[in-house]
Amino acid sequence: MMTYLSIAAFVVVAILGWNLYRRLGVDRIAQFNDKRRAGSRMVSPGEFVDGNRHLPVALAVTQSMFFYENADMEASLDLQWVREIEYDTQLATGARVDGGKVLRLRCFSQVFEFVIPNDVVARWHMMLPPRRAIEAAAAPAA
Repeated sequence: MMTYLSIAAFVVVAILGWNLYRRLGVDRIAQFNDKRRAGSRMVSPGEFVDGNRHLPVALAVTQSMFFYENADMEASLDLQWVREIEYDTQLATGARVDGGKVLRLRCFSQVFEFVIPNDVVARWHMMLPPRRAIEAAAAPAA
């Protein structure tokens, strides 16, 4: 009987710990947003889509770089290598996105997908306007 109680107590503590970790994760994304805000044209929360995983990240764009980061990773894309920028309502896998739009960046053979909340989609359109590979190739180098 004591074994069952110990297992149940462990499960409850694990669930509470996971819940606390997820709640604090939102605060960490806000901290990353605050850190990037001064030097960026646009900063917002979002989700990095990696296969079937949706990882909460802070998104930021400067004149030449696109940043996405959270407590576990810090990554960036140089905008000169981004050939296409798309906004869509579904992921490349065909799955629909609720409560936001998909920001899809194509760099040669790599595709990066981010889900951005509906309330900041219009601002992202202004900072990173959609473009196709043909337009990117025709654009003059700065």
